[in-house]
Amino acid sequence: MAQNTFGKLKLLKSGGSTSRVLDLLSINERAGALGLTSKTSMFNTKRLNTSFIVKHTLRPWEREQVGGARISATKIIIPMSETNLDSGGHSIFVEDPGLAEKLSTHLGVAKTLPRFRDDITRLRELCALPSFDPYLLYDHFRRSKRKVSDVYFQMSANEVSQISEFVAGQINLLVRRALNSAQDGSLMQAKRLANTLFEDHESEKLDVLRSALNMTPDQYRLSMNGWKGTLYYCWRAGACGQDMSAFLGAVNELNLGQLPADERDDFRQLVGGVSAEARQRWARVQSKLQQYHDQFARFLNHGDGGALSSFLNAAPELFVEMGDDISRLQHVCASWRFWQGDRKAKELPVAEARALLLDYDSVLGFEEARKAA
Repeated sequence: MAQNTFGKLKLLKSGGSTSRVLDLLSINERAGALGLTSKTSMFNTKRLNTSFIVKHTLRPWEREQVGGARISATKIIIPMSETNLDSGGHSIFVEDPGLAEKLSTHLGVAKTLPRFRDDITRLRELCALPSFDPYLLYDHFRRSKRKVSDVYFQMSANEVSQISEFVAGQINLLVRRALNSAQDGSLMQAKRLANTLFEDHESEKLDVLRSALNMTPDQYRLSMNGWKGTLYYCWRAGACGQDMSAFLGAVNELNLGQLPADERDDFRQLVGGVSAEARQRWARVQSKLQQYHDQFARFLNHGDGGALSSFLNAAPELFVEMGDDISRLQHVCASWRFWQGDRKAKELPVAEARALLLDYDSVLGFEEARKAA
């Protein structure tokens, strides 16, 4: 186990799941009073339930720890003190071949114990997920043999605040239809309903939405996770599109005059391949979200609640692919932005950019197409 140098742990203490960080410490603190038990906790080992699990962009010197041929890895960070995060913590990559041995030594738990082996299996399950989006987690654990508490699928307060601004507009349209009014409803009321939707979708305050959707209580309960997840990805897609445009623009502005003439065509082909893969993933995201927008418009314009309800019930099956596509795109964009820093694209060393683009090609590429080729 290496001592943590990722940064101050209190910066990771976001209060819940985000796409990059699973803050189990905050979740454990918040859920303690609600009766989170050993049967519904994420892990069997107590200290793992107060850790941070991070989708981490690997530094060059870290790649050897996980085989050297990847751009990101899943890191588990165990605080030295749960009450004084400034004291740091110890970390290990889940992809580390010595994970079980090192973790059992650090935690003082026999690696042969079935409960500990189950924890290692769960870590590898989390590692295999493309991100920690709450709806991706929900869909995964919905099918898991060992269930976990719903508190692990709640959004952080910061994300709820941001998404509420977006969701309020959608709710406002539903409220208008429910009231048969051509006038905008209260935007403040819509924001309050948006907050309630993501904090307690069974609240009686949301009966106006159920009525607007023309659903029975049972239909409404079945559809709510699909609707919240769809709205969540609609919101995330907005930022993802902006990030991707900036990334592709910067890549195409690189000064190729730094390269020998005979290498420029190869570089342009690499850029073209990465750009095409990014656009293909973006098109898949847009296609799925457009299905929602079409059904939502159909409901608003023609009152066809059945079509919208059918889509929302099927939506969780789309989350895995949407979460995968968006997370890969945002990971590449964030990595490039970190490397670029304050430098202009024309000032960036093309040789370094080529190494990054080769990594991005592996992140964005479609394994099925490569195997077929």
